Amino acid sequence: MRDRLLHGSAFWAWRLSATLAQRLPSWVTYPAAVVGGEIAYLVWVSRRRIAKQNFAVVLDKPVDHRDVASVARRSFRNFAKYLVEIMRFPRLDVADFERLVAVDPRSWSHVRAARDHGRGCIFVSMHFGNFEIGGARIADEMPLNVIADELENQRLMDLLVANRANKNVNILPPEGAVRQVLQALRRNEMVGLMMDLGPRAHELDHVDLLFFGVRAAFPTIAANLARVSGAPIVVAAVMRERDNTFRGVALPPIFVERTKQAAHDVEHATQAIVHGLETLVRGKPDQWYIFRPMWAGPEGAA
Repeated sequence: MRDRLLHGSAFWAWRLSATLAQRLPSWVTYPAAVVGGEIAYLVWVSRRRIAKQNFAVVLDKPVDHRDVASVARRSFRNFAKYLVEIMRFPRLDVADFERLVAVDPRSWSHVRAARDHGRGCIFVSMHFGNFEIGGARIADEMPLNVIADELENQRLMDLLVANRANKNVNILPPEGAVRQVLQALRRNEMVGLMMDLGPRAHELDHVDLLFFGVRAAFPTIAANLARVSGAPIVVAAVMRERDNTFRGVALPPIFVERTKQAAHDVEHATQAIVHGLETLVRGKPDQWYIFRPMWAGPEGAA
């Protein structure tokens, strides 16, 4: 009963907030989001501590360094902006996505080279920038299937899934997703995966790899799917600009070798993915929403 009340309250709070976000102008909603992010940074002590521990590794500075605190604070603010944008998401159309997300010609060439291979494309990214708007922008080129954990609040999950389905983005739960994903790749569609799972990666097939000089666990599903299907992997992100538009960046496709040493093939490809993700985060660390421990041990302890 208590869970039902909490989930119901959260669902209607989201609906009310989304209604306001869709009706109010951006010159009101973005400053409000910044204030909300600042409040969250101050009162959400456990997540603030985790964020600072993670950014200390990224910046290679002590956790109590003021630069670490500054990046963590901006990350909370950017995450609040992202939430506002997700609330507005149902009202956006193809023209809006084209206006909001600029993709440079080189990145488009990487995406199209992967697509033209004819075996589908595996996009990998992180909780960074605005991956939702970026996914919808790319989905205008070819359908996008995203594997994502389900929320405990089923009503809210159903609402969010429906919003994405209207933008040519199909959300797949982890259970039984591999078969559906392989079918999508055979149809030359895209598959999207998030790599920054933190402790969740230990529940899946994973490898421990160097990330900003410290070992962290990363799931191997992207490399395994690419090895089986022949689909190329594209590391991509959508970065926020100062005016709250976005710049889409896609790195050159990664092709997974298929030798007799499967574990080596998968680890080598996953390390290439991780190098690409590190490059993206290093440029704009405050756009990474990493509020869970990314590294084991003192660097990433909760």
